[in-house]
Amino acid sequence: MNFFRVPLSNGYRQKCAGPALCLHKQMHSSAVMLRSNPKGNKSVYKKRSEAAFDLNEIMQFKSRGERGGKFKNGGDFKVLTQKQEVVWPQEDKIDAKFVKIQREQALRSFRADPGVHKRCENFGISLATFNLWSKKYADDANAEKIDKLKADYLVSVLIRSGREGFQYFIINQFFAYLSENAPDAVKNIAYLRKITDLRYPHEWMVNTRKMQRRIIMHVGPTNSGKTYHALQRLQNCKNGIYCSPLRLLAYEVYDRMNKAGISCALVTGEDRRGADFSNGLVKPSGYTIDGEPCVAIKSCTIEMASMDMRDVAVVDEIQMIADRQRGWAWTNALLGLQASEIHLCGEVTAVPIVKKICAALDEDVEVREYSRLGKLHTGKKSLDNDWSRIRPGDCVVTFSRKEIFAIRNTIEQTTGLRCAVIYGGLPPEARVEQARLFNDPDSGYDVLVASDAIGMGINLSIRRIVFTTLQKFDGGSLMPISVSQTRQIGGRAGRFGSGADAGEVTAMWSKDLETLSKSINQQPPMIKAAGIIPSSEAIETFSHQFPNVPFSELWPMFRDIATVDDDYFLSSFSGQEQIAQCIEHLPLSVRDRYQLIYAPINTRDKIVALCLVKYATCVANNVECSIGSVIKLPSESPNTRDKLQVFEQWHRSITLFIWLSFHYPEIFANIEEATNLKVMCEKSIAQGLAAMKGQPGTNANGTFVKNKMNHKSDGQQAKEALDKVQHLLEKHAMPTASA
Repeated sequence: MNFFRVPLSNGYRQKCAGPALCLHKQMHSSAVMLRSNPKGNKSVYKKRSEAAFDLNEIMQFKSRGERGGKFKNGGDFKVLTQKQEVVWPQEDKIDAKFVKIQREQALRSFRADPGVHKRCENFGISLATFNLWSKKYADDANAEKIDKLKADYLVSVLIRSGREGFQYFIINQFFAYLSENAPDAVKNIAYLRKITDLRYPHEWMVNTRKMQRRIIMHVGPTNSGKTYHALQRLQNCKNGIYCSPLRLLAYEVYDRMNKAGISCALVTGEDRRGADFSNGLVKPSGYTIDGEPCVAIKSCTIEMASMDMRDVAVVDEIQMIADRQRGWAWTNALLGLQASEIHLCGEVTAVPIVKKICAALDEDVEVREYSRLGKLHTGKKSLDNDWSRIRPGDCVVTFSRKEIFAIRNTIEQTTGLRCAVIYGGLPPEARVEQARLFNDPDSGYDVLVASDAIGMGINLSIRRIVFTTLQKFDGGSLMPISVSQTRQIGGRAGRFGSGADAGEVTAMWSKDLETLSKSINQQPPMIKAAGIIPSSEAIETFSHQFPNVPFSELWPMFRDIATVDDDYFLSSFSGQEQIAQCIEHLPLSVRDRYQLIYAPINTRDKIVALCLVKYATCVANNVECSIGSVIKLPSESPNTRDKLQVFEQWHRSITLFIWLSFHYPEIFANIEEATNLKVMCEKSIAQGLAAMKGQPGTNANGTFVKNKMNHKSDGQQAKEALDKVQHLLEKHAMPTASA
């Protein structure tokens, strides 16, 4: 059977191939395949092609989620989905011309998206009404008739939001368009827009607005001492708080303060520690009415920041206020911290948005700029894919876990130098140990192979950073890393106090060196908007309007219709939506669901997602959960990369249990057992990293071969382990990782 390919867009070009006529466009994500005339009568189909094969019929089939069917006038069709192959430019190259292409694609995708149709149905919008108004909306948008969809305006939206956020913005503006042009299309749209109005975040923190705060920004590049100066002020105050982007940094400050004799507590999602008053070095800052000792400083992760009255607050990495997933936490800290002095540390790119937000709060901002301590330069030549040129003190950066292990084996076999590894999937404790091995000149580890996880949080004695690529997979396609990310990672070379006279940054491939050099010496674009999220009360109020709609569908509906000021953006809900879908079948309250969807997990980790369901079931039934009934670690340490990944997921499952224990202490009560299990898992991971042998990453002539690390037997074992976990968890039995 022969088929014709027809994209769901205009601007076709024709190709003839044998008896089949193929109409297609260079960039498309979906196509319709039409069965050809058995006799190969091209004239029949050419005539049909000129009528665009009645695309209205095709769109109606797609809108109902159907993958095939028959036309009214005869002929079969089948809908296939095909990944886009789009070369995404560097952020400074994203212009109005590129945005117009993305806008057209996003509008086309929006009109054909069954998920959008389903949510419109929840809002009471019929398919016919949607087809009518979505076409008018798309036509007006492409004709530059809608202010917020004009190409020049969308440039900053696309840079800030990426592909996913840009699509969400297109959908959100459709409801704004309906509100203005067809207010009767959505029942109670005026009220829905009112309860989802997020335009005035500066009015949310009522108690904080009653005080006048002094805002001081410490800005500069990596390794400029900006955070050091802010911490000096924190160290000398009577009552302060440090807000960190990472648990590792929070612990570092906690440890530093207590060693200096300053009482400091640690508060993260997975850990709570008080000051150690037993050694006599650390003295309480006071006592409660119950006689309990008080601490002077609290060191916490940014999401755990409390809004108590303080003398001094330090917020680290303030530029993360623009982070698509976590930016809301920095916005909440800036708006809500009740401290007389607030010290914000980070990149100079955050200065304009902080000043703009503080102007709305009637608060002045003092900016202190710092220069880098120690020189940093870009190498004149790349390594030309010659792994023999790797030398002690190098950190080789890639953005794939598979390639980290392949590169490690290649370097060890080619040079004889031993490599430590650091990547985001490793537990923080394992990352610290790998960093210690790399930093210790007597450990036998000479080189570090790492992901962007080294960008912040760990002190490393790196002399040279070697980028193997300047692209990172974003879940949909390869995207160039931003100027800010490049500078953050590259700036780790030649850190002050590391013993290196200067840091060097280079690339493995000559094609990347020019871009790398430009990024290292270029100032990232200024941040124009800060992330926010709705409160649990706002979500609960919204949910009352749709009592029969599943909670997992409420989140995207809220996002669709919410109104946000230009100085803010709605942080990504994608992770929360996936968690909500995992626990949708459980009889949980709205508040419990809201709590659980912010669990620190990724649902792509199958073991962790299944453990979450088991834990959430205990919450729903209000019964105590023992970690021993969910997790039993094998006695043997992992000896392959895939088995190591299983252990990493078990570690995250244990960490999730501990996180839940702070929110549901009566249900997740046995913390000591969980902590002991966590330590055992960390030891197994450390032993596995030290002993694991992988497939070589080079071919016969020493050239690195990407993604050649998969052993079929290992991959099969890992799959069997995951399948076994799922089977056992579904039966509410004790799972095991011993496969």
